[in-house]
Amino acid sequence: MGDGGADRGKAMRGRAAVLAAVVMQSVAQVAYGTWLTAVPSPLFVFGTFLMTAGFFLVVSGRGGTRGAWAPLLILNFGTALAFLSFFHALKLIEPAIVSAVNIGVGPILGIALALGATGARPGGVRVTVCLGILAGCAVLALSAAQAGGTTGGAVALEGLAAAAGTGVGTVIVTTASKALLDRGWKSGAVLAHRFYLILPVALLLALGGDSVDWTPALAATFLAVGIGGVLVPLYLLQTGIRLTDPVTVMVTMAAMPLVTFAVQGLSPAYAWSGMTAAGLVLITASIVVDMWTGRGRPAA
Repeated sequence: MGDGGADRGKAMRGRAAVLAAVVMQSVAQVAYGTWLTAVPSPLFVFGTFLMTAGFFLVVSGRGGTRGAWAPLLILNFGTALAFLSFFHALKLIEPAIVSAVNIGVGPILGIALALGATGARPGGVRVTVCLGILAGCAVLALSAAQAGGTTGGAVALEGLAAAAGTGVGTVIVTTASKALLDRGWKSGAVLAHRFYLILPVALLLALGGDSVDWTPALAATFLAVGIGGVLVPLYLLQTGIRLTDPVTVMVTMAAMPLVTFAVQGLSPAYAWSGMTAAGLVLITASIVVDMWTGRGRPAA
């Protein structure tokens, strides 16, 4: 009985950590799109992940890191693709749309990979889920285009493509991380060694970008969003993954688009859109159905 209580307490701490990470990331996404538009996204990525990489190397860098060059390289590629695409997308379309498309890519890509690798055809539920995600993305594309005014179509297309790139990068990171963990790496070491590619790529992109007129307020916002929106949430997510089950983590993360949409309503930079809300509900409901019905089956 004592062990059961300890396990429940451990799971509750894990859920709280994941929920806190979701809220912090949602707030940071909106803050980034509201107050950091003057900072080129590669510069923000470089500065933020320089701090993040340093932190995790100090805290967890000495964990088990025996040779696994292929998944480590893939992990670094996926990390660079995910975060560079993500912060570029936030410059172009609403944060809630970015989050929804990012999360929605996972099930669709999972089916495509399974079909290509093994020829396995998805069941009816998974097909319905993917159709729901695609329908939600279509609604969000229309909403993003309308919000962009006369140039909305081109801006929305670029933003949605970047958000989809984020989702692809996230799937790559998940696959490579699992490969490293299966080789005996500790989860902290995976976090510590995933930023080697993103830093030089972001620096090169930043050197070719616009200069920034730094003010104390802008610098403080940069640090607050970088630490509170990237470094701390990554640590909390890792804690949540360690303390609770994967389904709980995924379902909680699936709520991010709706949480971001709610936070977005507090920002003067974004207007309420019923079309955006409808698209978010479609995607979120589809993802939750996919996770709920797939708890007992192998991942596609």
